[in-house]
Amino acid sequence: MTEPTLRLGVDTGGTYTDAVLLDSDGGVVSAAKALTSHHELTIGIREAIDQLPAETLSQISLVSLSTTLATNAVVEGRGTPVCLLLAGYNARQVDKAKLEHIVRGGHC
Repeated sequence: MTEPTLRLGVDTGGTYTDAVLLDSDGGVVSAAKALTSHHELTIGIREAIDQLPAETLSQISLVSLSTTLATNAVVEGRGTPVCLLLAGYNARQVDKAKLEHIVRGGHC
C-alpha cells in the first residue's frame, strides 16, 4: 500500500462549496464544486467531495476546511450576539476594541 500523499481542501462559501485535491508539490489533482447548503453544511461538503475521483480519496493525508460564512454574517449584520471567553489574554489589546465585559467568577 502506498503512503497517503494528497491533501484535500474544502471551502464553504456563501453560494458554493469547493473541494480540491492537491499533490505533494501543490499541483491540482482534481477539483469540484457544489451548492452550499446553508441549512446543513455537511450536505454541500459531501456533494463536492463525492465529485472527486473515488480512487484518490484513500490517498488523502491532510484535510483543510475553510469558510467565509462567519465573515459574511458579520459584514451583513446577520446572526446573534456571541460570547468569547479568554483565559490569559492581554487586557489592553481587548480594551482597544471596547468589547470587553468581565463576568467575575470568584477567581479574579
